Amino acid sequence: MESPEKEVPTETPRSTQKPTAKKKEQKSEEPSLLGRFKPAIKLAIVAVVFAFLVLTVRKAYFDVMEHREHLNFSAMDWRWLLLGLLAYVVGMMPAAIAWLQTLRAFGETVPLWVGLHAYFLGHLGKYVPGKAMVIVLRVGRLAPHGIGIKPTVVSIFVETFTSVAVGAILGCVLLFFAPQFPPTWMVTCAAICIPCSLVFLLPHTFRLVLTFLAKSKIGRMPRSVGDAFTWRLMMRTCAWMLLGWSLHGTAGWLVLSGIQSTPGLWTFQAWAVCVSAVSLGAVAGFASMLPGGAVIRELVITWLLSSIVPQPIALFAAIAFRIANLIAEFLVVGLVSMVKGKTPGR
Repeated sequence: MESPEKEVPTETPRSTQKPTAKKKEQKSEEPSLLGRFKPAIKLAIVAVVFAFLVLTVRKAYFDVMEHREHLNFSAMDWRWLLLGLLAYVVGMMPAAIAWLQTLRAFGETVPLWVGLHAYFLGHLGKYVPGKAMVIVLRVGRLAPHGIGIKPTVVSIFVETFTSVAVGAILGCVLLFFAPQFPPTWMVTCAAICIPCSLVFLLPHTFRLVLTFLAKSKIGRMPRSVGDAFTWRLMMRTCAWMLLGWSLHGTAGWLVLSGIQSTPGLWTFQAWAVCVSAVSLGAVAGFASMLPGGAVIRELVITWLLSSIVPQPIALFAAIAFRIANLIAEFLVVGLVSMVKGKTPGR
């Protein structure tokens, strides 16, 4: 009678150990299943980005062919065009530096070339509708290096909104230096746009957004993220963005000078119009949520450049700006990928 009583406690732990063992086996199997799908997911992301890039390049080509009768390619000064392309490449660096500094302010240690590769690779995601691919590409590039997903997402929003806000303010201010004084409706829009954009540059605005996110499904951010939003961070980020927009506008001015070299373009007013056209065109394209801001950006740039050059030239210049921007992005991604490949982990 005593032996059955002793056997009962010995059987119960066996029965309890079996399901735990199964759970451990299931947990060990889950990463392997995800690992199997990772290459397919990465390939799908690359395919989507590449498809929309091809569509963008294709549209730019047909736009050039459609307006080629208004142009004299033999009269173009290719030296200014190449200099403008170089200015586009250099103009991409300030925003990248600002983004990396924001991540570091959040307490994330990002290797330089890994961070630059993630930033410029994410730039290609803007050609996919919805802009969400920018986040997917950057997060996917930084996550394997131990960079937190939440700080990365917040840093992308900081970089995006400060860039858009600074570009809007700079473009609106430079409108008043155009050869022709802006119409009343444009002055009114500029008067509304400048203070509204300034709101997005206040550290209190981002702290308020973080408080809202803490109550949502996204959840609370690390404390280091909230503490990082200081006046010093925002002013430093704005300074980088201002430099970037000025360089991009200068690049557009050089490209326009290469298309039609006239003495009237070598003035501060013409430079101001080009910077305003490039910045406001990009801001309008971002607000439209279209892939790469297509059509809307060209309309804004053409309309503003028409005050200093004939409309057909202004339209072609808007298309040339887009092509130069695309080439610059491809060059930077290729160059950073090559350097990063030679300096792993740096």
